[in-house]
Amino acid sequence: MTALAALLILTWLYPLALAVAYMVRPRTSPWLVASAAGPALVAALATPKGTALELPWVLLGARYGMDEVAQTFLFFTALLWLLAALFGVGYLAKDNKRWRYSIYFLLAMTGNLGLIVAQDMGSFYTWYALMSFASYGLVVHNGDEEARTAARVYIILVMIGEVLLFAGLAMLFIASNSLALDPAADPLAAALIFASFGVKAGVVLLHVWLPLAHPAAPIPASAVLSGAMIKAGVLGWLRFLNPVGALGEWGGFLIGVGLVTAFYGALIGVTQRNAKTVLAYSSISQIGLITVACGAWLLTGRTDQAALTAVLLYVMHHGLAKGALFLGVGFAGVNRAAVAALLLPALALAGFPLTSGAVAKAALKAATATLPDGWPALLNGLLPLAAVGTTLLMARFLWLMATTAPQAKRPPKVMWGAWLALLVGVASVLFVWPSAGSAVRDAFKPDSLWVATWPVLVGALAAAVAPWVARSIPWSPLPAGDALVLYAAAAVRLSQALRVAQNSIEGSERRLVAAFSMWRRQVAAADLAASWELRLRSNWLLVGGALLGLTLALLWMVGAAIG
Repeated sequence: MTALAALLILTWLYPLALAVAYMVRPRTSPWLVASAAGPALVAALATPKGTALELPWVLLGARYGMDEVAQTFLFFTALLWLLAALFGVGYLAKDNKRWRYSIYFLLAMTGNLGLIVAQDMGSFYTWYALMSFASYGLVVHNGDEEARTAARVYIILVMIGEVLLFAGLAMLFIASNSLALDPAADPLAAALIFASFGVKAGVVLLHVWLPLAHPAAPIPASAVLSGAMIKAGVLGWLRFLNPVGALGEWGGFLIGVGLVTAFYGALIGVTQRNAKTVLAYSSISQIGLITVACGAWLLTGRTDQAALTAVLLYVMHHGLAKGALFLGVGFAGVNRAAVAALLLPALALAGFPLTSGAVAKAALKAATATLPDGWPALLNGLLPLAAVGTTLLMARFLWLMATTAPQAKRPPKVMWGAWLALLVGVASVLFVWPSAGSAVRDAFKPDSLWVATWPVLVGALAAAVAPWVARSIPWSPLPAGDALVLYAAAAVRLSQALRVAQNSIEGSERRLVAAFSMWRRQVAAADLAASWELRLRSNWLLVGGALLGLTLALLWMVGAAIG
């Protein structure tokens, strides 16, 4: 085992060891948590593509490796976990449940980093499940009713997603008799895998846990939930969906789902009154755009590097920008400079020129330019409108931050340092990332500058007039987890239908019991008559003589009455 290959193991082994240390000794220094993602960050920068490590004695044979997908995901994920952990040192300094939070944080980090470098189904599923279940502890950490409700919804959807994923992977294993990360060729397996990872990513109708969990979790946990962990769903699509052959036609389906998700998240998010809830719906909307990129990747096939590059650049851009926005919530009410600093990641999400968002959108435009059947024209018209929606969301978020009541105490310096470091990452990383070269050049073209500018201007204008429009139209915001209202109504209707069916069955049962009882009485009477008939048949001489005597007596009585 080479030193570079060993780094692949340390990406998950080091945070796992720290989690065990916290279980044994809860008073372990919180600064160690901030170092947990260090080996993963080094591995992302130092491990060459193509590096692989076999561990045949682990599970059914584990394999870890580094490719372009793993390198991109590992870099921004490790960076975000590291800075969120550093932020948490100050944010949770006086929290008496910090040791428990640290355990769940480290276990979720272990799973998140481990699944990125996993190159076999057994390892991927193990780390994915660990990340998903450990995150429950982050969502429920505060322990209030909001946190418990959000955690219940989250864990239910996690269970559903895990069952779907296990079934899909089991079908892949049966078909190939291998644990390799081979894409699904069977439509049913692909559907199960898409739905499972769709729950984690937060596509429309499967998104309901995000706007509940993000506001309930502590701020550093919200940053990694939205910035890093929901991207595990996107990684799952890249690993297990096959863009070659029949399943390539699913690309159109993913593009459609992505567009609906993008607009739906923006539409519901602008009505929310909690800054973290607005950011949660923004994540849903942005996942919609990433889903569009994944759809383009499926349609164009593995040979089109532009589509894969667009996916990778978009997840990196969104991970860093959304992490910076969530950490920025910790400075609400501090001063105007903190709100002003939030303009950078907010404009980046909207795709404003000279930001990472402009680079990601240029990469997405290049990926969709070669799509067949009129897709380029459709997306060229709709994607700028999605940027208008993102601008409205960011304006709503900034307004809520600016109107937050002043804090009594200033945040610790370690929180400022972690947040500023992440802002620097938002401003610079995509401009120096090796695979972003052509997207950066495209983003600086004059026509690209205008395409990136006008949606933000329109969105800002719409945000300026929105308060007057809202006053003239009676409205009320949908509750966070909006689709849960529909699901709850459907559950009530189903419960009522089942109750009616139960009552009908019980009524039928009562009628059946009554009919059965009557039948039994009739059967009993028939049995009695039959027994007497049998007796009468066996004593015919006696019975015949009695009947003859009775007849003669009746005739005598009639004659006497007449005479």
